Order: sequence, then structure tokens, then C-alpha cells
Amino acid sequence: MKPPPGARVPYRLPVRRLFWLPLGLAFLLVLAVLAGLVAVSWSSLERIRPVQAHLAHIALIQDLALNMQKTLLAGLRGSHIEPSELARLHREVRQIAAAEGPLHPQTLERLGQVAQRLEQTTEDPKEILSETLAKLRQVLMGERQYHELLLSKVAADTEEELRLAVFLLVALPLAGGALLLLLRARIKRPLEDLGGLLERLAARNYHPVDESAMDDLATVVRPVFHSYNALVSRLQTLESEHRDREHTLEQEVRQATEALLAQSRELGRAERLAAVGAVSAGLAHELRNPLAGIQMACTKLYRGLRDQTQAARVEAVIAELKRLNGLLTEKVEAARHLPEALAKVRLADLVGDLLALTRYQAPPRIALRADIPDDIECLLPADGLRQALLNLLLNAIQALEGDGQVTLAARQEEGQLLVWVEDEGPGFSEAMLHAGVRPFATGRPGGTGLGLAMVRRFTRDHDGELKLDNLEPHGARVTLYLPCPAVGNGKGERDV
Repeated sequence: MKPPPGARVPYRLPVRRLFWLPLGLAFLLVLAVLAGLVAVSWSSLERIRPVQAHLAHIALIQDLALNMQKTLLAGLRGSHIEPSELARLHREVRQIAAAEGPLHPQTLERLGQVAQRLEQTTEDPKEILSETLAKLRQVLMGERQYHELLLSKVAADTEEELRLAVFLLVALPLAGGALLLLLRARIKRPLEDLGGLLERLAARNYHPVDESAMDDLATVVRPVFHSYNALVSRLQTLESEHRDREHTLEQEVRQATEALLAQSRELGRAERLAAVGAVSAGLAHELRNPLAGIQMACTKLYRGLRDQTQAARVEAVIAELKRLNGLLTEKVEAARHLPEALAKVRLADLVGDLLALTRYQAPPRIALRADIPDDIECLLPADGLRQALLNLLLNAIQALEGDGQVTLAARQEEGQLLVWVEDEGPGFSEAMLHAGVRPFATGRPGGTGLGLAMVRRFTRDHDGELKLDNLEPHGARVTLYLPCPAVGNGKGERDV
């Protein structure tokens, strides 16, 4: 019967699976016994091979003795023993001495004596054969004695191997079965306890097992509980990190939401300012037409006057109309926001002129310093760059509350120009570093918040980037990242 959906199913240890463990171990024990028997049989075979080699050696000696007896009997019957026959027997003796198999320590020495005696062909061959036969009988007697000792040792070793095989077949399976029963009794209860711990783990209860409770556990099962404690400890750490991460994500989402709202407000303000600028440009454009008509009428009136006093007054009116027309024209051009043409700028000269102008506006207690390499030349909007750097220098001077230094430095790398202005003031606020540059947002009393906004607009109009940083232990740095194309002699370029 299946449990209803959502109900907790209690953990049950599959006890029947534990029977496969004894069966597997029994199978391994049988394999171990068979391997032992194979090893014993192989050892017996290795001991029998020297016995076979020794029997072959004894057979060679017996054949040699039989040949000598035949030769000696033929000589005793009156036949002549040829020296070649003694030489043949000599070669057989040397071959037997060189072959493996002798066990008696005096066998090789006696065979050497037999070979030397056979080499003395000047004496009577019968006497030589009689003496060599006596030596060969001694060799055979010694080899047979050692052969009997070898067989006795092989028999004793075989009996020991038989006892060992019986022990392996009887005692080892019994010991293995007893061990399996003991392990089953000591493992079943800890595994059931482990099932309960896993239920606690599923319920997100991360309490570890007490170390004192593991003293009574079997050695085989104890590492499992140690691993469970390590798992629980790791899960506790991950749970804590998860909570911290959730809290951090909530804060980041809150900060991102606030920044998004602030940017939305800034965008709305920018749109309103753009709308006001567009209205102002349209109004200026519309006002220029009637002003032009008024100026033309006044000019005609001025030409027809004969009174010098009246002519002077009309001339003053015409001058004011021209000035108003010029102001309206500037407003219309500013609304179009035409980009400034690029020119070849030698940065060291531009900064030198700018610092000479700025020193008149800086208090004597503030030092101005420039660090500009002489070889930096780029195609840049000279007037816009000069105005942006002037805004940065003035902001840095105004940020210093006492004595201090303002530094303007630059370097060129990989087709990009880096220009930065540093001061020794209190630095930017955390809110400004986080939210970035916004129009009308300033941390200085009396500031308008438009200087950095104009600098940022300049950098963006020329595919650049503006970055704000604080220095240690105090101070601020504003860095401009501007494209620095190679200097050429194209049309419309002018040297600055």
C-alpha cells in the first residue's frame, strides 16, 4: 500500500540486503581457499622438478657405469680395448659433470677424478676401467642417499601442505562466517540509527552526533558517523552563508532600486531641462525675426535723422538690438549642440597655459603641479578639453580647506589618453561614489553641481569615460579616459 501524497515515509533499513554481504564475503573466502590450494600445488610441483632432474642425473651415471662394465667385460674376454673407447667414456663423464642435478657435495670431485683417470691411456685399460667403476659406484651410492633425503623432505612438505589445505578448507570458512555474524550484529543497529539521523537531516535539523555516543560503535561504522558530523557542520556553514547571501542580495536590490529611482528622477530632470532648452531656443529663434525688423527700421530712421542728439539715441538702440540678436544666436547654436572640431593638441602646452591662468584664481597657500610628458600629442577638441580641465582644477582648489597641493597628470597608452586631477582634500562622499555624477548634486556648500556634470558630458560626447576615486589617507582623484587617435595633417586640423 502506497502512502498518501505529502506523508513522511519512515526510514526502514533493508535488512535482507545485508545477506548479500556475507554471501559476497563467503565467495571471496572460497576464492582465497582455492588460490591457496593452487599455490600449494604449484609449490609441490616446483619441489618435484628437482627430484626429476636428479633422477635423470642418476640414470646418466648408471648408463655410464653400464658402458664401462661392458667395455671391461669385453677386455677381460680377450678383446682389445681401443683408446677411442676410453676417449668416448671420458666425454660422457665430462658431459655428466657439466649437467645439472647432482646433490652430493663430492659428486663433481669424484667425476673429475674419473675423467682424469680415463685420460691416462698409457696404462692398462682394464685397470683404469676397474678403478673408474669403483669411483662411479661411490658416486651412485652418494647420489642415492641424497635422493632418499630429498624424497623424505618432499613427503614431509607435502604432509604440511595437506594439513594447511585442510585448515584452509575448514577453519577459514568457519572464522569468516563467525566474523560476518559479528559484523552484522554490530552494523545493523548503527545503520538504523543512521537512518534516523537522515530523517532529522531531511527535517533541516543540523545537530551533530555526540562524540561520546560513537565510542560504542563498530570501527567499520564509526567513519560514517564522523562523515555525518562533517556533513552537518558543512550544511550549517552553507545555511549561514545562504542567509548572509540573501541579506546581502536584499541590500543590493534595495540599493539598485534606489539608484534606479535616482537615475529616473535625474532623467526626468534632464528631459525637463532639454524641454526648457528647446523652448528657449524656439523662443530665441522667434524673437530674432521681429528684432531684425526693428533693427532695420531703426537703421533707416537713423539714416534720415538730422538731429545729432536723436541720431545718437537711435544709434544706441541699434547697438543694443545687435547685442540682443547676438545673444539669441548664441542660444540657438548652443541648443543645436554641434560638436567641436578635432585639432592637433600638444597636451603639455595646453596644460601649461591653463595652469598659468588658474594660478591667478588659486590662493597662495595652494600649490599647483603638472606632470605631463612632452611627447603627448592627440587629435582632441581643444576648447572643450581646456574647459573640462579648468572645471576640475577649480573644483579641486575649492575642495581644499587649508594648505595643500593640486596635481594634474597624464599618460598615453594603447591609443587612449588618461588625464587625472588629484587633490589633498576630504575626498568624495560614499553616496557620490556610489550614485555617480548627477546634475545639481554636490557635496560642497555653495556648489552648483554642474561642473562635474559638464565634464562628464564632454567625455561622453567624445566616446570617453569619467571615473571618481578617493585616495589614501585622504584626497580625491578624477580621471578622464579619452580616445587619442594618431596625429595627422588632414583638413580642418589646427595646431594648439
